[in-house]
Amino acid sequence: MEEYLAEMEEFARTHRPVWETEEEVKPQGDLILSDSDSEPLILDNSCTEVPPSVKEPEKKKSLLDKIFGRKKKEETEKKASREEERKKRREERREKKRKKEKKDKELHETTDFTGGNINDGLIVPEKPGKKPESKKKEKTNKIKRKDRNQSKPLQIIEKIKKAFSPEIDYVEELPFEVGEVQVPIPGVPQRKVKITYLVKEPFQYAHVEYIADDLLYTCIEPPLSDGEQQNLMIVENAFDKMAHAEILLVAEEDRTSALRDRFNLILEIYKMRLTDFQKEKFFYYLFKKYMGFGKIDILMNDPYIEDITCNGPNAPIYVNHRIYGSVATDIVFEEIELNNFVMRMAQAAGRHISVLQPIRDATLTDGSRANLTLGKEVTKKGSTFTIRRFRSNPVSCIDLLRYNTFDATVLAYFWLMVEYKRSILAAGGTASGKTTTLNALGVFIPPEYKIVSIEDTAEMNLMHPNWTQSITRTGFGSGGEGNIELYDLLKAALRQRPEYIVVGEVRGAEAGTLFQAISVGHPCLGTIHAGSIHELVSRVESEPMNVPRNLFASLDLVIFNAMIKVGEHFIRRALRIVEIVELDPERGDLITNPVFKWNPVSDTYEFSGNSSMFEDISEEFGIDPDSLMREMHQRAEFLEALARNGITDYKEVARAIRRYSKDKDAQVEEAYT
Repeated sequence: MEEYLAEMEEFARTHRPVWETEEEVKPQGDLILSDSDSEPLILDNSCTEVPPSVKEPEKKKSLLDKIFGRKKKEETEKKASREEERKKRREERREKKRKKEKKDKELHETTDFTGGNINDGLIVPEKPGKKPESKKKEKTNKIKRKDRNQSKPLQIIEKIKKAFSPEIDYVEELPFEVGEVQVPIPGVPQRKVKITYLVKEPFQYAHVEYIADDLLYTCIEPPLSDGEQQNLMIVENAFDKMAHAEILLVAEEDRTSALRDRFNLILEIYKMRLTDFQKEKFFYYLFKKYMGFGKIDILMNDPYIEDITCNGPNAPIYVNHRIYGSVATDIVFEEIELNNFVMRMAQAAGRHISVLQPIRDATLTDGSRANLTLGKEVTKKGSTFTIRRFRSNPVSCIDLLRYNTFDATVLAYFWLMVEYKRSILAAGGTASGKTTTLNALGVFIPPEYKIVSIEDTAEMNLMHPNWTQSITRTGFGSGGEGNIELYDLLKAALRQRPEYIVVGEVRGAEAGTLFQAISVGHPCLGTIHAGSIHELVSRVESEPMNVPRNLFASLDLVIFNAMIKVGEHFIRRALRIVEIVELDPERGDLITNPVFKWNPVSDTYEFSGNSSMFEDISEEFGIDPDSLMREMHQRAEFLEALARNGITDYKEVARAIRRYSKDKDAQVEEAYT
């Protein structure tokens, strides 16, 4: 800079300004150049005579002004150019924003989340090149419903979901009836499966499709733009700072409104301007994160999913679908994310999981049973979890009849056995339907009986008012102080004078106490893992049960459940129903009577023709065995009538069975009408 100024000073001295009068006027002072970009200063620049040209600077400028003004002009031009570019970019952003707002307005501005007028639903733009359908065709394709008011929110939801992913054909429900039994779709091979159905209104949908030689379960949720994701992150951070745990102290029915109040307060504080549709999307993601099950919320809400399995981080979660069996999903956890999720589930269930105690069984807030492992202490890939889901509305015996898990005669036989206080075990492998069978048997227990249930995790659903539900508890600290096991609960139950004891699963030292209770007249229901009578006897006689065979012979009945693969799908059936008759005193073998067998060819149950239980009941209560046989067939007809009339709800079935016990003729007449 100094060299540049020196050159300019030398240039100024050698090039004096020349006036039109040809008279050279010399400045009477020294020329001082400033370090700034301003014009040079002349100190004591007094002239005896000022030429006329000096009074007209716009016409005559000094060479110095031209030299030093050139730089300023260039900078001014650059500044103007930059300002023009910024202005252009601002205009482009405004135009882009206007187009987006216009599109959002067309899509979402008229959304009615309350299920109001049909005309206030979401306006979905037509696909390019697609001609609008005529009104006549639209009328023929309209879904018919008896109650027009119920169809309004469904039409709104249909518009919303088409806006999310127009290329997928959505349906309101699966085009087949789904229940405990998995059945193939008639005429639709697995390789052609492509179906989407509503999981939970208004934003959760599931899509199942055969892709790359396998089925894939895809969770569909409302998408978020980059800007929406940033705003949602701001809301979540603000929500974390506002101590969201306080919401858990609010009554369960008021938590949703409390969460929405916090959400609206955050929007007001940060002055976020969101459309109604964006507000509902943001609130959905907040609810899923803080009050739902986070990443697996759709899986936990899907009524067709039985099991959810995560085998570790960076691996897809698998589900067991009631229709399609084992299916991979598009949900993947990262390692840290999975560790946090496992700890959160344990804490929500009131359990502690750590590196010291990396395995935990827990009952989740919705009643599902979860097995959790943390880190790589016991599972080499990392944290894992398996969730066994149970229906909020339990499977009734009529549901099992409709699924053909049991026929009406078998269920009527169970009814009589429970009514006359026989002890029954449901045996089978994993996911064979043991607990479902146990719940279905519970409906036959007379309502006035006192029942005590003993479980590791709460799975029983009974309608009896005189029912005590007991669950185990893990101890505290490394020593496990205060640990309460099934054995402790069973001893306590025997002191409560129960008329029926229900054990969720017999697997340990409590088996000896259980069979002792059965031998002295306490009827029991329970489940156990065994595939045949020989496996069952071998297991109860071995560690850790150690039940003598003569004590085991006090059991009355065993139901052997199994999951059977038929083609590409699975069904649940009771392979055989075996009565324990007695123990052969000479040979020490159990004498059994398979009273019912399942015929896999005809998919029916065959009755052996005689029942040793009927003979025992006849001797104990003085009832003719033939009358018991007639009563079994009458009750079978009654159960079939309930199924024909669509009475499948667990509570309704329980009430019908109770009324039958009190007023048989009146209830039979009602069931047939």
